[in-house]
Amino acid sequence: MWRVMTRMVEGRATPDEIDTLEQVTRQVEGHTICALGDAAAWPIQGLIRHFRPVMEERIASYRKRSMPMAAE
Repeated sequence: MWRVMTRMVEGRATPDEIDTLEQVTRQVEGHTICALGDAAAWPIQGLIRHFRPVMEERIASYRKRSMPMAAE
């Protein structure tokens, strides 16, 4: 989860990684002995639930900026 979130912050993520990240949080939630698993999963789930469109826009924006300009 940390690595994917870092990729998103750095602008190196892809939109399909949002779904992958959510699936991973669902697999961790409620399936660990330690409560820290849930504590790590819930904030990411909330982020995706409430801000998915913003996340998608930022990923698209990062990708657009990182693409080399076409030679004229």
